[in-house]
Amino acid sequence: MTAPGRAEQFRNLAETAFDILVIGGGISGAAVARDAARRGFRTALVEAADFASGTSSRSSRLVHGGLRYLEHFEFDLVFEASQERRTLLRIATHLVRPLEFHFPIFRDGRIGRRKLDAGMWLYDALSLFRNIERHQMLDAEAMLDREPGLRAEGLLGGARYFDAQVDDARLVVTTIVAALEAGATVVNRAEVVRIDASDWPGHRARVRDAESGREVEVDALAIVNATGAWAEQMLDRVTADARGSGPGEGAAAAVRIRPSRGTHIHVARERVGHSGALIFEAPQDGRVMFILPWREDLTLIGTTDEFFDGRPHEVAATPGDIAYLLDATRRLLPASKLGPEDVISAWAGLRPLVAPPADGDQEGAVSREFEVHQHPPGIFTLSGGKLTSHRHMAEATLDRVQAFLAPAGVKAIRKVDTDKVPLPGARFRDLDALRSRIRARARTQGLERVSADRLTRAYGTRANRVLDLVERNPRLGERVVAGRPHLLAEAVYSVRSEMALHVEDILFRRMRVGLETRSGTPEAARRVAEVVAPELDWTAERRTEEVKRALAFRAVDDGAIRELAARAKAGR
Repeated sequence: MTAPGRAEQFRNLAETAFDILVIGGGISGAAVARDAARRGFRTALVEAADFASGTSSRSSRLVHGGLRYLEHFEFDLVFEASQERRTLLRIATHLVRPLEFHFPIFRDGRIGRRKLDAGMWLYDALSLFRNIERHQMLDAEAMLDREPGLRAEGLLGGARYFDAQVDDARLVVTTIVAALEAGATVVNRAEVVRIDASDWPGHRARVRDAESGREVEVDALAIVNATGAWAEQMLDRVTADARGSGPGEGAAAAVRIRPSRGTHIHVARERVGHSGALIFEAPQDGRVMFILPWREDLTLIGTTDEFFDGRPHEVAATPGDIAYLLDATRRLLPASKLGPEDVISAWAGLRPLVAPPADGDQEGAVSREFEVHQHPPGIFTLSGGKLTSHRHMAEATLDRVQAFLAPAGVKAIRKVDTDKVPLPGARFRDLDALRSRIRARARTQGLERVSADRLTRAYGTRANRVLDLVERNPRLGERVVAGRPHLLAEAVYSVRSEMALHVEDILFRRMRVGLETRSGTPEAARRVAEVVAPELDWTAERRTEEVKRALAFRAVDDGAIRELAARAKAGR
């Protein structure tokens, strides 16, 4: 399926009277739009940048119950997340995969064996004992058998349990496609510059197309502000009466965002020396961290947790963040000896946390609960929450919006079914059988197994649509860059079916290859620009600009890596 043309979608914004306008194309906004469209509401979603360009492509890529939240007695949050983890494993089977974790504990740590065992039993209980497997407590010898690289000194043992892993950006894009296919109008790189809430019923949002500069007025009975860390700034664009006054103190007081910066890095797995996923207490300050396998040959290390007071679009990894992650990893896995030169890529995102009661609260202790506030009437702001619970958050938000619209005679046509209907590409019974079929077809086209397996995980049954492109043009079966499994056909598919508009969108959010290679990024950008140029009517000059733009995007976080390397070289 080819997505409706962007020009047509943008025209729909001006020509349709919508029931619900969703602002924000991260995981929360995407889920709200999918839910609203499936209920039968006339739905539009606009995103100022690209889908998943904020927090939703910069996470730890975990779908988890939130083991660490037990320490803060957030049992409801853990129960909710555990149920949503099970739902996502069912409706997004190709994207969300079970992941075995080991949690080592040490004599000098905060958590002892009894506390960990009790926490694990509670974690199992809050998932109604329906996790992939129940936890297992291990002694020090058993832990070292499973993870030989662990620090042996002071090791008391630990636990084995399961959570799940996901490609966060692909989950967002797939949910966006689901909203589109359910009937929503969806436009990226379209910024809401003003909302007129002075003439109920309905609101008028002025939307500017970042690509052409054109502006249109969008009419909607209700608006959902799902802009995450940008939520307060969006409310500043609301005028509540004919005199043009702002939303007043009510909205400002109701929406309390306290962004927290989380930084992650990729390194080569062979440089780390771990077998599987590890969760552990960072020796520096006791915060919970992850060391996670990614693809066949990479490791993801994260995360930091620091309150962020800057402007959201300026968030980036810092040398201190990266040094913290490397130091914690070296202490846990002494043979790794990781240095700045081992960092392939770094990224930082902002968690849009609900502000704590007092500024003195520690970042890691701030709740991941979500809130929905309505102010002015008909404008709902969704704040807080976490990736795992996005579907439930959307359902709760739409329940409130639906109740608001009912007195105006606007009612849902269908019941909520987002916990039952598979996401695009997930309509299959057995992942192994699907993988075998994709491998067989890819083999006939001369493609390697690693690329076929990537297609299965990224697109599910729709991997066949990518392979259709290769069948028609064998050149698209070439890899984007040497050493990575991504195919040029994916770039074309992302333009035709996933609304990618720039090389940056393709490398960093549709395929993620831009974060999985260091020296190959310029080559990848040039090759992608070349194959999508005919799709987007780019001139040679535009192709050059697109490559520069993609490299500039990567350079934001690369600056921190270079600075840390320079400090290390200087002996500081």
